[in-house]
Amino acid sequence: MAGSYADVANHMDWTKKSSSPYVTTSFSFAWAIWEASRRYRANSKHEVEIAVIDARAVAGRAVTALELLRKGSPKERHPDHWKWYRFATEAQDVLVFGYVPGSAVLASIPILSLLPKLPSYFLHPDPEDADGDYTKPALFSSLTWDASPSASPRPTYQQFCQQMSEQFLRSAPDVRLRDTTAGAVRLAMGFLRPWFQRAALKDFQGAVGVVAELAYIVARWPGQWWVREHTEIWDLIQSMVHVIGEEVRDAQRVHALGEVTRLQGVVSELQLLTDEYVSVHSHSRPNSVLEHIHLDEANRPLTPPASDSGKTTDMEHETAPTIATMATAGTMTAPPATVSAGVQAQTGLPPPSTVETASCVLTSFLFGAFAAMFLINSQRRELALYVT
Repeated sequence: MAGSYADVANHMDWTKKSSSPYVTTSFSFAWAIWEASRRYRANSKHEVEIAVIDARAVAGRAVTALELLRKGSPKERHPDHWKWYRFATEAQDVLVFGYVPGSAVLASIPILSLLPKLPSYFLHPDPEDADGDYTKPALFSSLTWDASPSASPRPTYQQFCQQMSEQFLRSAPDVRLRDTTAGAVRLAMGFLRPWFQRAALKDFQGAVGVVAELAYIVARWPGQWWVREHTEIWDLIQSMVHVIGEEVRDAQRVHALGEVTRLQGVVSELQLLTDEYVSVHSHSRPNSVLEHIHLDEANRPLTPPASDSGKTTDMEHETAPTIATMATAGTMTAPPATVSAGVQAQTGLPPPSTVETASCVLTSFLFGAFAAMFLINSQRRELALYVT
C-alpha cells in the first residue's frame, strides 16, 4: 500500500487525526492491554474491547507507522517527528486504510474479561488480591501498574514494560515456567476463545497453530532471552493448545450429536401423531361413503314406467335437451369453489382440518432442517454413523 509522510504526520497529529483516513492498530498485545485499561479507567461508562484482527485479511491496505515516518526527508519532518517515531516504535503501530472489514476480525474481547487471565507478573502477589473477586474495583486494584488517568506522575508505556519485565525476572524459575506456558496459553485463549471454538471443527491444525503462535508471543514478551534458553517452552505450548483443541472439538461434536438426537425425537413423535391421524380417518371414511350412497338412492327421482303414453315420452324428449344444456352451462360457468364443493359432497371426504395441515407443514419443515444439518455439518460422517 502506498502512503506518504504527510499522511502519517496528519494521522499522528492529534489536532488533525479526525480527518485521517487511517485506522490505528498494533502488533503488540501488551500495548493493547495497557491502552484498553487506560481508556476504561478514563471512562468506565463505556465498554472497551480489544479486537483481534487477521493481518492477512488487511495486508493489501495496511502499513506500519514507522515505514511512513522513515519516508520523510529532514526538510519536511514535523517538529514532533521523533516523538512520533518513539511512540510508533513502542506501540508497534499499524495503519489500516479506510476501515477494518468485519470478516478480518477474529474476536472482540472486553478488557474486563481479559484482566483475570493475565500472567502473574501483571498482578500483585499478595494472597488477598487473588481471592477470585472479579468485580471492577478488585480487577484494577490487583494490577501491578497504575491504570488510573489521575495517577501522578502519569506512567508511560515504556515504564510499564520495564516494570513487567523486572517482576517476571525476579520471580522463581518454576513461576517463570508456569507464566510462559500455562499462563501464556490461558491469555492467548482469552483473546481467541470465540474464534477457536468455531475454527477447531473446520481447520483443527490451523486453529491450534494460530493460538500456539500467539501464546508463544505472550511467553517471549517479558524476557526473550530466558525463553530462548528454554527451548522446551515452544513444545509445551504446542502440546497444551493441542490438548485444549481436542477437548473443544469433542465438546462441539457431542453438542451436535445431541441436537441431532433431539430432532430425531421430535420427528418420531410427529410421525406417530401423523400415523395415528391417518389410522383414525381411514376407519371413518368407508362409513361416510356408504351413508352418502344411501342418501343418493333415497333422493334419486323415480323414472316413469315404460308403459307410459307417447305424449309423456315426447315431452321428455322435448325437455331433456333443455335441461342438459342448462346443466352443462351451469357446470361450465360455475366457479371453482362450487365445483370443489360438489366433488367433496359426491365423494364424502371431509375437508382437511387445520391440525392436519399444520402437522404436515411442521413435519416437512423438520425433515428439511434435519436434511440441511446433515448436508452442511462438516462432521456429517460422524453424524451419519451415529444416526444409522
